[in-house]
Amino acid sequence: MHHTTTRIAAALAVALFTAGCGDDPPPLTNPDPPASITEEFSGTLTPFSARLHLFNAQAAGTISVNVAALDPAETVVGVALGTSTGGTVCQTAVSIENAGQGTTLNGVARSAGTLCARIYDPTESGFPAPVPYTIRVTHF
Repeated sequence: MHHTTTRIAAALAVALFTAGCGDDPPPLTNPDPPASITEEFSGTLTPFSARLHLFNAQAAGTISVNVAALDPAETVVGVALGTSTGGTVCQTAVSIENAGQGTTLNGVARSAGTLCARIYDPTESGFPAPVPYTIRVTHF
């Protein structure tokens, strides 16, 4: 009986050893990072108003909102970036109250999902006239 147990143990050791001697699995490759997407949103802000623009991030990564154009160019607006909570509300993650034309606000998405960019009149007395704007949102 002792010889049988020894033979089984030896056969098992040989089987395990030879199974480990096969070809190595191919090395893992990193997937290509997703391409960035730039979306442009335009509209007009009236005194004391805000506009919400939704976009779908396909992957985690840096999100930027650039105030591409304001008319008049010297107008100061507020810009916020966050997550959409039902389509009409933007739960702000980062914001800036004094963004001029050319200002970029950056944030980070931790996962894919529906996000929002909000642009608004930050003044206490309201804009003196409607302000046409364009923002560019870059995301993954």
